[in-house]
Amino acid sequence: MTTTAQHTVTTTPARQYYRVKDAARVLGVPPRTLYHLVEHQQIPFRRLGTVILLPAAWVEREPTMPVKRR
Repeated sequence: MTTTAQHTVTTTPARQYYRVKDAARVLGVPPRTLYHLVEHQQIPFRRLGTVILLPAAWVEREPTMPVKRR
């Protein structure tokens, strides 16, 4: 008699969108900067009701802002 163990691996699906606050944290810019760019349609975005979503492909491709030296 043989038994085999079955392991279930749960993976989180890749993120497709960021909320503005999360994207701002990743990019190192103030959220207001991203809201301004959305208002002027200078960056790709989607609206889901009142929520603004930025594509993860764009957020992860853009270079982050350097940390300010004091």
